[in-house]
Order: sequence, then C-alpha cells, then structure tokens
Amino acid sequence: MGSDMIVKIADNIISPLGLTTEDNLNALLQGNSGLSLHEGTFGLPEAFCASLLDRNLITDLFDRSSLSLEKYTFFEKLCILSASQAIADCSLQAENEDVIFIISTTKGNVDVLEDSEKSEEAFPSYSARRIAKYFGNNNTPEVISNACISGVCAQIEAVRALLSENYRYAVVIGADVLSKFIISGFQSFKALSMEPCKPFDNARTGLNLGEAAGTIILERTDDATPESWRYTASSNHNDANHISGPSRTGEGSFRVISDLLKHVDKAETAFINLHGTATAYNDEMESIALERAGLSDLPANGLKGFYGHTLGAAGIIETILSMAATDAGVILPTRGFETCGTSRPVNVDKNIRETDKQAFFKILSGFGGSNAGIAWSKGDRACHRSNDAKCLSNEPGITTLAHVRISPDATILDGRKISDSSISGLYREFAGDYPKFFKMDSLCKLGFMGAEILLKDIPAELREKAAVILFNRNSSLITDRNYQKTISEDNYFPSPALFVYTLANIVTGEIAIRHRIHGETAFHITDENNAGLQEEIAARAFLTSSPSFILTGWVDYNNESDYLADLRLITRNCDSASILKSDSDSNIECEEVSPNLN
Repeated sequence: MGSDMIVKIADNIISPLGLTTEDNLNALLQGNSGLSLHEGTFGLPEAFCASLLDRNLITDLFDRSSLSLEKYTFFEKLCILSASQAIADCSLQAENEDVIFIISTTKGNVDVLEDSEKSEEAFPSYSARRIAKYFGNNNTPEVISNACISGVCAQIEAVRALLSENYRYAVVIGADVLSKFIISGFQSFKALSMEPCKPFDNARTGLNLGEAAGTIILERTDDATPESWRYTASSNHNDANHISGPSRTGEGSFRVISDLLKHVDKAETAFINLHGTATAYNDEMESIALERAGLSDLPANGLKGFYGHTLGAAGIIETILSMAATDAGVILPTRGFETCGTSRPVNVDKNIRETDKQAFFKILSGFGGSNAGIAWSKGDRACHRSNDAKCLSNEPGITTLAHVRISPDATILDGRKISDSSISGLYREFAGDYPKFFKMDSLCKLGFMGAEILLKDIPAELREKAAVILFNRNSSLITDRNYQKTISEDNYFPSPALFVYTLANIVTGEIAIRHRIHGETAFHITDENNAGLQEEIAARAFLTSSPSFILTGWVDYNNESDYLADLRLITRNCDSASILKSDSDSNIECEEVSPNLN
C-alpha cells in the first residue's frame, strides 16, 4: 500500500443560516437558528417547525452560476451549488479519473412522485449521475442511502474508496430537501415538535426537520501538514433491536464509540458531536451509550437546535462545523438546552466553551437500527487501517462462500435450483417461524429470504460480527408510491408503519434483527446491477473494519413478476469457508474473485 493519510482539503455548507461554512459558523456563534413555524407549507394540514431554504434564492444563485442548459431539480441544484464552491476553493479538477463523487441522501427527489410522469427522477442514482456529469466526471458515482446515518457512512465510504487507491480525491455531498412526503411521515410518528427542539433537555418534545447541503472533499496523500484535518477512525454497528426505535441500552452507539476510543484517546478529544434529535428515546439512548463508554464527562454537543434534523446532510454539515469550531478553539453550544433531561449525565451546554484540543468524534443513529461514527484529528496521527486491510495487501482477492439468486423463475443456491416458489412460498419452506415477516414491505421480504437461506447454518457468534452491505436501483420506490397515495388530497392518512419502509436501508435492519447482527449495515443505490462493482465496494469494508464475513449483493423489487435478490457471502480468503456448517451433503466450493483493493 502507498499513501494512507486521508485529509480534508475543502468544504462548504449551504443552509438557511448561510451559503458558506464561514457564514454558518458565525451564525451559530451568534446563537442564530433557522427554525421557525410553517403553516400551510407543502399543502400540509398541520403546521410544523422546520428550517427551510429560500428556494427562489437557491434557484437564482444556480441560474447565475451555471452555464448548463440542462434542467435540474431543486435537490440537484442544491448539491451542485455546494460542491461547486468546495471544488473552487481547492482548485480540484473534478473531471479527472482519480476523482469520485459520493452522494449522501435519504430521499433525494422523492417529491417528484407527485408527478407520475417524472418517476425516473425519483431514483437517487439518476441525480447522482447528473451531478457528477455536471462537473465532467465520468466515474460511476456512489449513493449512500442509510437513513439518518448516511452522512457519516458517506465519509466512511469515501475513505475506503481512497484507501483502495482507485482514487485520489473524493467529493462527498450530503443533501436532502423537505416535502409533503417527508414531513407527513415524521408527523405520522408523532415525532415532531411544534417549537424549536431542545436536545437533551428535560422539556424536550420532539425533533424538527431541516434542509441543507454540505460538501467535504477528501484527498489521499503522504504529504499532510500538521494543520490538516485527518481521518483517524470510523465505525458502523447495528442495534439488531428495532427498525424504528433505538436500543434502550444504547448498544449500537456504545459499540461505535468504543471502536473510536481504540484510536483516539479521550484525553486528546475536544468533544463528541452527538445526534441529539431531541426525541425522548434518542437522547436517552445516547446518554446511556456515553455512560457505558466512560464518556459522560467528555464535552458534548448537538446542533439540531440550529438546523433541525437535515437527514442525509446532517453527518456532513455537523462534521464540517465541528472542524471549523475546533479550528476556532471553541465547542459549539447545544441550542435549546437548559436542564438535563436524560437518566444519565451528558456534558452539553447552552453556552460556547473553549478548547485547545484537536480531535473530535461525530456519531449518528437512525432507522433500521443503524449507528455510525467517525473520528477526525490534527497532528501526526495516521488513519486507522484494519488488520484485514494488511491481509488484503498480501493475499489474493476475496472469497465467495455462498451465493443465492431469487427471482420469479426460481431460487438458485450455489448453482443448484432449490425452489420455484414465490417469496411467501420461500418463507414457508425455509423460515416459517417469524411472524414479523408479514409486516414487511416487498423489498424487505425479498432481502430477508435471501439472508435466511444464506445464513441459516452459520453460528451465532460469527453472524454477530458480520456486515450487511446491499445495493439496488429502485431504492424503496414501490413503497414510496404506496405511501404517496396515502397523502394524496383525496386520502390524507399518513401511516407510520408504511412510512418507515420508505427507507431502503430498513431491509438491512430487518436482516440484522433476525440474525442478531451487530456489525455494519449499509445501503447503496446505483443505476445498474454490476456484481463486480458491488463486491469491490463491499470488500472495501475490510480496509477499515474486521467483519467475520459480509452479506452483500443486489436486492431490488419492482412488482410480483419483476424482482431479484442476487446475494453473496464474501470474506478475505478460502480458509474462511469453515464459517459454513459442514455436512456430508455440502457441495459448496469457494470462488476466488479479485476486486481492486490495492
């Protein structure tokens, strides 16, 4: 391996508080918030408190700065504007082959579903291609759609792409825009506060939502200065507990924080930037995780009182602001906080605090039991590379342990037809003992059955440390359309049970809960089913973590006559074939593949 320092070389934030990172930082230092009450917006029957962008301003800025004749959605314009400013700041030649674009978003252009003729624009991969092409970049962009943790996951994926030495630069863009679809979904959960949120406060009544875009540009280099922000470590763990509620023991967040503490000393850490949504359960969970990790006294903050929850942008903009604040020698306040309202202490403050330390943790949690964290620091600390990364540089390729393909025609396991049943028929044949199956949407049922067939003989202790990294094109489009019908003017009845399945990563959560998987879970959206690219991306997880194996591949559902799960178990080498339970009838053979990891 060559250069393995990953540094931040440019960034930008566009939000209701400003159009640059500097503007946003100054707004926070002055105590400003973008949150306000909105009535009648998006045609919603209920008022809501949120931080909304000035759409006319963003459109005007885009039109004045762009020479393109293409028509872009508001979401795409926002991403392009943010990326343009960051790219200009570091004079990056974004069209070069050594540059990859990575987009973090939960729902992208989901608002276009109100116009049935524009359904193609609802694909996040469609927008990602258009954004990359705007800058003349022909590499296949990556889309991370992993609910609330997407922004941290996108940074982790960028680090892995750079460590693989396939690229030198990564342009990571996080963005989401609000709409009737998204607001109504959170209202259906009774999760929204009608006033500016109060993270960790005794009087907190729920979260607010917000709009923003953030861009962070990373470079792989062997010539970083002491003043450069360096990637230090990262972690991703699933609660394996519930698809829409956090673990009551803070299991996933505790595991994430514990991983980060292996590489950054608490004494050298300025603060931990928390998710801090101001919901009863999230803030309580984070307080428990901090206590379990021995960090109750570490300075902490949450920024949702300034922006609300900006979904796919949150992990990006909160990381950038943490860097900017640390550069300024301060710990940003937690706006709305007065009196601690969690059962365990959390060292947050409504006032600005000073610090001379130069490292911080950023953690997020979200639907699907997902939790992720990343550590950034200055100085001469090298980035963490897993032991598996060292092995990958010395051993040939990746081993496929097992392969299942489920389609309307047949279910094929390792080249042998095992059933011609429907997805529900497969459940009766190979599961039958998990009534929650019938509450799932079609995408989750499909992925669930693929995992059920592949994982049934693997010991629990190995499943616990596994990773689940899945891909598709449609995201959760079939459920999106069904949910859209429930909020039409003629039938306004948003369902929380349906809304939660409009997040494609829920399939990874369902698999994690069923098999008690506490390792990484992640969901990627791409515009084509490329098994080689999927394995290459999934195998990069070995560069920064040490899963026992990875369940990966394609899982996409259009309708009952058009669906495909093409899933594999992969690990580092053929010796790991012992993961599978041996028996006299087993005909499984290891297949070596060689994704480009070096």
